[in-house]
Amino acid sequence: MIKRSNQTRLGKRLLSLLLCSFLVTGCADISLGNNGNSQDVDSSSEEQSQDNESVADADEHNDSEIDDSKSPLSSTSSDISSTDQEDGTDKADKNSKDNKDIDSKDSKDGKSGSAAEDENIFAIMPDFFYFSSGAGGWSTDITISEDGSFDGSYYDSDMGDTGEGYPNGTMYVCDFTGKFDVPQPTDDEYIYTTKLIELTLRDADKVGTTEIEDDTRYIYTEPYGFDDADEFLIYLPGASLSAMTEECLSWVDVRMESIERLPVDYYVLYNVGGAEAFNGIKDDSIWTQDFQYQYGDAYVTFGPSYYMGSYFSFFVDNDSPASLSLSIPWDGVSEETMECEESWESDPETYYVTIKKKDDETYIITVEGTSDKEFDFSPWGGTEPGKFSAEFVLIESD
Repeated sequence: MIKRSNQTRLGKRLLSLLLCSFLVTGCADISLGNNGNSQDVDSSSEEQSQDNESVADADEHNDSEIDDSKSPLSSTSSDISSTDQEDGTDKADKNSKDNKDIDSKDSKDGKSGSAAEDENIFAIMPDFFYFSSGAGGWSTDITISEDGSFDGSYYDSDMGDTGEGYPNGTMYVCDFTGKFDVPQPTDDEYIYTTKLIELTLRDADKVGTTEIEDDTRYIYTEPYGFDDADEFLIYLPGASLSAMTEECLSWVDVRMESIERLPVDYYVLYNVGGAEAFNGIKDDSIWTQDFQYQYGDAYVTFGPSYYMGSYFSFFVDNDSPASLSLSIPWDGVSEETMECEESWESDPETYYVTIKKKDDETYIITVEGTSDKEFDFSPWGGTEPGKFSAEFVLIESD
């Protein structure tokens, strides 16, 4: 989750110091007893030891209440650690563990620790978002900066709409800039809300006019995707697809029936007023990469995809069609065994497939036949009928 404001953190530091001061005073009273003699401390009874443990427990309880912001408070943690050492307790390990837990949760949720510290959702999002149906030759593309400002362009080409002077067809165009307000959290940890606070068309005075250039007719228009634009919802990886409206889902490119949440590295920016959704994928995402295993002339390709499912194809050589191709309903992170079917077959065989990440450029993939337990994987190094396992390395793009 995003850290709270500097003012809130400062208030919690002051509160923490006050509580620690009270606890130190209380501990001193308990340790000195009625006589105020330090020698009594050295010869403390088992009852006094139990009292100290109670104070330490109370200190830990107060520290837990103070740290409800789920953010590492370095200076406060240092003060508390110093006070606890005087009381005979050591909080350093506890604070370290808490911070690790926070980092682990942020990583699991698709949120970076640095972004949480900066209180800036735009810093962890992809900078490029697109709004398009994938058909019709049109798209609205925006590039968002970390401060929420953006540049955008809209185009819609109709090459069949020709006439005198524009044999190459017609193009609807619009270039624009704008800015979103600081995103605010909602009740759902994977959903944020923001406002469009600025939208400026670069050629606003030309909207509705026509120009012919390079045998193409250009019609200046307004940007599609910003109709009735005011509130926008930001869906982070892990957001439930069921939390989206049907209108929003109609623009989201996730098409696998087995996926119930936005996959890793996938973000959605939804215009509530216009019921229009932009999609964003991180540049270094698993969804932008392909992997391969080579065994002599034979090879196997692995192409991760969130659209219709990842594919997994076996080729004897470059001149032969795929001997086996599997469709894999993978979410990009799971290492659980999946039941997969052959692609493009009317009566497909089924296989168990497991994908495990070794490092950023290597995945270990294991295949085992279920309905067909005798498939010959020997051309790809398989030593048992119906079984195959190999390391797949990233294919470097040109």
